[in-house]
Amino acid sequence: MGNDTEFSIFRRFAVLNAQNLLYLQAELVHPEAELQTIAEADNRADKQSRQDFASSWWALSHPEVAEDGEQWAKVLEIRAKLKEYSQ
Repeated sequence: MGNDTEFSIFRRFAVLNAQNLLYLQAELVHPEAELQTIAEADNRADKQSRQDFASSWWALSHPEVAEDGEQWAKVLEIRAKLKEYSQ
């Protein structure tokens, strides 16, 4: 194989890869629901800065300005798992 890579054969572990994707999907379901709940609460909040999260990436991604980083923290948690899922 070292001299002629055209004849290299490697296992794809298709069944294990499919099973792993299903596990990762299952791990994303709960955080997805949590994010939806947090976003809905932010949309109903008395503070305009929290309501802005729905339409302003800047407001969402700078929770120190809005004084509430729960939604952004959940987004980052989900992003890490999505990165693993998408590889």
